[in-house]
Amino acid sequence: MNVLLKILHPIINNMSKFAEKLQRVYRGSAPAMGFRKSDEAESAPLLIIASLTKTGTTEASALVAAGIDAGIISAKGISAKSFGELTKAIGDVPLGFSLESTEKEAIAKSIDLGCDFVVFGLKTPLEAVNKEGLGRVLKLEPSLEPGLVRAINGLPLEIDGVLVTGDEPAITIERLLIYQRLTELLNKPLLITLSSTVTADELSGLFKAGVNGLVLPEALSAEVFANLKKSAAGLSRTVKRKTRAAILPRVSGELETEAEEEEEEDI
Repeated sequence: MNVLLKILHPIINNMSKFAEKLQRVYRGSAPAMGFRKSDEAESAPLLIIASLTKTGTTEASALVAAGIDAGIISAKGISAKSFGELTKAIGDVPLGFSLESTEKEAIAKSIDLGCDFVVFGLKTPLEAVNKEGLGRVLKLEPSLEPGLVRAINGLPLEIDGVLVTGDEPAITIERLLIYQRLTELLNKPLLITLSSTVTADELSGLFKAGVNGLVLPEALSAEVFANLKKSAAGLSRTVKRKTRAAILPRVSGELETEAEEEEEEDI
């Protein structure tokens, strides 16, 4: 066992902390081979992520104390000094960049500051985010054509999660249906952006629809995050997880979707 730990130690250290958290929530698995702490295994089955672009170090430290799982900041105009101060304030909490630019040089400059993961769009050059050990979250609009959504599963670039953007003030039935459909098409963790906080019932609905993490806006208090974390921790770990839909040809040549049966899975 000690020999195995020595072999895997550099590999584990080179992995994105946020990507590990995403996989743990998505798979719903217990920690393997003693690499993770027991309290991580009992963490909430849904990640709470804070937008920190305009957040000061004092406020960021308070959000960490409230239990945020990660932070995201805009890479536009960030200085090494500001990034270093924020990184110090949030400690071990993974910090990622939201990439606004599609220029390879600008992206490389941001990544070199030492972020744990990046959030980027479909127009981002492949080479710009193909760095070993970097967590990668692909951002897309909910209106993206289903065939392209499904194609994300086979990208040559490893994608750790998908972030669906949107600024609707309320969680609607339509929105839940969109998220549920995306989880059927993807074999990746699903994150969504929110324009405000959510109620316990809305949180439960999002979780049942297959959402794995929430990215909350700026200016929410640490108390709001603490309450949300508490609600997330109370979510039932036994959910009906839908399997990915299979596209089968009809005799007539048309495509027919055949959904497999739902299975209750204890996560």
